[in-house]
Amino acid sequence: MRVLVILLCLCSTTAGAWGAAHAWRQTAPAAPPDEPEWARFPTSAPPVESTPQSAERIKRAESAERTERYSRFSAGAGGPAVAVTEILTGLAGGAVLGSAYDVEGQTSNLYTGAMIGGLTLGTTGILYQYFYRVERSSSLFATLTSLAWMTGGIGFANNRHLGDKKRAFIALGFSQLGLFGSLLLTSRGLELSGADLGLISISAAYAVAIASLIELVNDARNSTRGYNFAPMLMAPAIGMAVGGLLSVPLELNGVAFALITTIPPVASGMALALSAPLSSRATTGRVVLLTLSGSLGLTALITALTSLAAPRERTSASTLQLTPTPVVLAAGRHNTALAVGPGVSIQF
Repeated sequence: MRVLVILLCLCSTTAGAWGAAHAWRQTAPAAPPDEPEWARFPTSAPPVESTPQSAERIKRAESAERTERYSRFSAGAGGPAVAVTEILTGLAGGAVLGSAYDVEGQTSNLYTGAMIGGLTLGTTGILYQYFYRVERSSSLFATLTSLAWMTGGIGFANNRHLGDKKRAFIALGFSQLGLFGSLLLTSRGLELSGADLGLISISAAYAVAIASLIELVNDARNSTRGYNFAPMLMAPAIGMAVGGLLSVPLELNGVAFALITTIPPVASGMALALSAPLSSRATTGRVVLLTLSGSLGLTALITALTSLAAPRERTSASTLQLTPTPVVLAAGRHNTALAVGPGVSIQF
């Protein structure tokens, strides 16, 4: 019995001492800086700072992370536009392709083709913009190029008198070539500004207008030939290619873009109003075509010649440059003689 009581007292004493030591460790003050690492008591993690400086650091870190990757679902700001373009292209092209296989006149194939095309191309666009960064200007350029190449493929198929299946395959293939070709160009360091996109767009619009006028003249001269829409459908792709080539040496400002978009249409409208009541359709088409081409060429030439080049950047030396040089000074009585001595030229 005495041994049992002694053991119980010893256990209680040990437990009390351990609890007191543990409580003192939790409430112990911070160790001095000269105390070795092994002698310090383990402390809990320091609390998160709530100062304005810490909040600013957190914001900067989040901004840097957003800069590196735009969001959880896309690597760049223009990625969603690419995904939406692919979905709509897949829906339209798949519907046309499905209706081409619908030989019995049912609508189930159209719906099935639209769903398969939308899912296939939409998944492709979503995966691309998730892994590869796409800027807003690049996405707009890719969307315009995809639509232009799709209409160009339809025009090529119509000119060759191909069937509905081949026309749908060619249109979808051309749209993907235009989309991913433009994305490849912009990802390889090709920078597009707003002026470049404007020049490319206006070139495509003028190409469609010129092709329409040429086809109008040909149809008026030979009424049995019929109106051919293939050149009009192929004109946007050709116009965008020409505008892209012109955007390399040219950089339009706001005034130049306003002139090139207003003067040719106004001049063509005046020519149409004056020649339509007095001449036939073929003559009217020729007059408007000459007016549009001439005013467009003159406006583009004047804009290119009067545009101001960007000022050259001036750089300054980052360190002082000391150069020994002889110095000539006035000397003698009444400064009537000269003296030469060593000097230093300092360039900042």
